Amino acid sequence: MAKDSKKHPKPPSRAPSGKAFMDRETQRQLVHILLGIFLITLLFFLGKNKMLYFLSGTLFLGFLLINLVVRGYKVPIASWFVETFERKNAPLPGYGSAWYVVGLLLSCLLIPDINFLGATIVILAFGDAASTIFGRKGTHPLPYNPKKTFEGSSAFFLFSLIGYLFIGWRVFPLALIAAAVESLPIKIDDNLTIPLACVIVFHLI
Repeated sequence: MAKDSKKHPKPPSRAPSGKAFMDRETQRQLVHILLGIFLITLLFFLGKNKMLYFLSGTLFLGFLLINLVVRGYKVPIASWFVETFERKNAPLPGYGSAWYVVGLLLSCLLIPDINFLGATIVILAFGDAASTIFGRKGTHPLPYNPKKTFEGSSAFFLFSLIGYLFIGWRVFPLALIAAAVESLPIKIDDNLTIPLACVIVFHLI
């Protein structure tokens, strides 16, 4: 019996969906968390001064690189970082990252207690990141700020409690106030307002 000479058509190959494993915003928040872990390690192993030098150097170098990117130069690492992690609606390249470093730098200058400073880094790195990651999927908007959700603020508070490892019970009012500040409908970047709120709480309690 002769074999059928007709070839069976191959099943159509599945086209790539184009959906990334992780969206840009989640990637941004994971970078914030990793940077926070690095800074906490730097703070407790090498001291506050080394962290201060690192943040100052990072800010200075960051401004130089951002200036080059704005002027149209293709800076390998900086351009990749901006294209990969920066929000599309950011006023300037590296805008959010710059405020993140400025906020931590101010905290380092205004909070003399190394343990409280460690808790502040935890809140900015873990609490704020959790607020964004979980808040985007939330379905219960806050009555005074529809752009924020109850789920996001709750995640902020809960993940900020990791700071208990550094300051004990004081993390509860600190996390609560920082979460409230993060939820406010103000136009100032929360990478600045959250650390400043932590500075004020430190001097009050």
